[in-house]
Amino acid sequence: MTQTEVTSQDIRRHHDRSIDFDFYRTRATALRGQAMRDAATLRSACAGVLTMVGALAVVFLVAAAPMRAPNGHAAVAQTGAASIW
Repeated sequence: MTQTEVTSQDIRRHHDRSIDFDFYRTRATALRGQAMRDAATLRSACAGVLTMVGALAVVFLVAAAPMRAPNGHAAVAQTGAASIW
């Protein structure tokens, strides 16, 4: 790499050729804020998904739990349908 390739970087400078640190500081602060917002959004989305998965797991576990008949007798389901017996 030659010396002209190294110095041809796009560096923002003031009129007196000094580096504009305020420009880079402001840009870094904005990027950091955006990264923190993105991280908070991701955490919220993960928390929401985990809450829904947990709620569904509880619903499925309650639905799959065996039902015991009262006093050890067989449970009979009564419906409004006509019986053939």
